[in-house]
Amino acid sequence: MTELTAVRTLVKSAPELWAVCSDVDSLAQHLGAFGDIRITRLEPETTVAWEGERASGTVRIEPSGWGTRVTITADSSAALDALLDNLGQAHHRPFSR
Repeated sequence: MTELTAVRTLVKSAPELWAVCSDVDSLAQHLGAFGDIRITRLEPETTVAWEGERASGTVRIEPSGWGTRVTITADSSAALDALLDNLGQAHHRPFSR
């Protein structure tokens, strides 16, 4: 499995980010590249676990100085497998112009 992690401190409040991340429709707008999203677990005000058609992961939120630290992890093996499957498919006839 390939797990990707991104961390950034955003200049937004934790409640503001929680409202976006804990709502499946709002979260899906940001994670649309992974297909249809569903939330599988919520730890109030701190963690959202999600699953999509091509990946799964978590969003963690914690106060940090002047903003909120957001850590996103994604198991992207399904997305990478889909990419390799797509690359392996014939998209045109070989040796044709």
